[in-house]
Amino acid sequence: MTWDAFLQADADYAALFDHRPAVVAVDLHPDFRASRHGAERAEGAGLRLEPVQHHHAHLATCLAENLWPRDGGPVAGIILDGLGLGPDGPVWGGELLLGDYAGFTRHAWLRPAPLIGGDRAQAEPWRNALMRLDQAGVGDWADTLFPTAPRDLARQAAARGINAPLSSSAGRLFDAVAACLGLCPDRQGYEGEGARRLEALARPASGSAALPLPQSGGEIAPAPLFAALHQGLRDGTPVAALAHGFHTALARAFAAPARDLVARGEAAAVALSGGCFQNALLHDLTVAALSGLPVLIHRTTPANDGGLALGQALIAAARQESH
Repeated sequence: MTWDAFLQADADYAALFDHRPAVVAVDLHPDFRASRHGAERAEGAGLRLEPVQHHHAHLATCLAENLWPRDGGPVAGIILDGLGLGPDGPVWGGELLLGDYAGFTRHAWLRPAPLIGGDRAQAEPWRNALMRLDQAGVGDWADTLFPTAPRDLARQAAARGINAPLSSSAGRLFDAVAACLGLCPDRQGYEGEGARRLEALARPASGSAALPLPQSGGEIAPAPLFAALHQGLRDGTPVAALAHGFHTALARAFAAPARDLVARGEAAAVALSGGCFQNALLHDLTVAALSGLPVLIHRTTPANDGGLALGQALIAAARQESH
């Protein structure tokens, strides 16, 4: 089993490197299996446990890969991924953070939408599209797009908050846009399938106009974007142009407040991290929107959760210094 292999690897590497930890760092979400394992290991060995917020760990990993010094000053981190528990309770995933190894503040975020069915929203993109279209006031389009889906039950669950946590996830936003454009709306074969197909669809339409994705008070509102998608399809706009317009909009929506943080002297650079930046088109468009600024990117550590342990370890080490 995968879990047994993980436990064996943990023990093997500890023995191989004669590793004696002083502190155990885990993800902030207490129900992740690795978090439970870390908590048990810390308790068994009498070590301090350091829960680390998911997107802060992404930021720290990117800083570490780029050899950002401990005293290098805060960086604006554009962190776009599937999900990570926020310190305020809701599920994050589309964030602009300002921080370093020791801490962070949140400066911009995607307006949250309910994840209907919890983890099922990750597998069935129509659920994310339904919520975003209802927020945009074009719920009747969802009824046309997803005629066989249990829309009424989903809407009732969202209204009552039953297994429908709020989330600012950029990954689920990709799923919703892909579903609206007819890309695996009912079910994905793997997480990110709709996003990968959306990127492939968008690539030939370079130079297409950005869709609207306005920001107010730190909140980036997708509702106008979905209304524009609806109108664009009715007007006969090519789906490739709409797909590219979405990528451009997302890149610019986060690049603009990040640029402002640098211009005001609050951030010394901009870091890009999170699984959504495995999308080369989004990555390139975001770097272009940050032209003229120092931009930190991943080259050897994964932008997705494969790189999280590095950031978690460095955050725990930074906290250790302050104790």
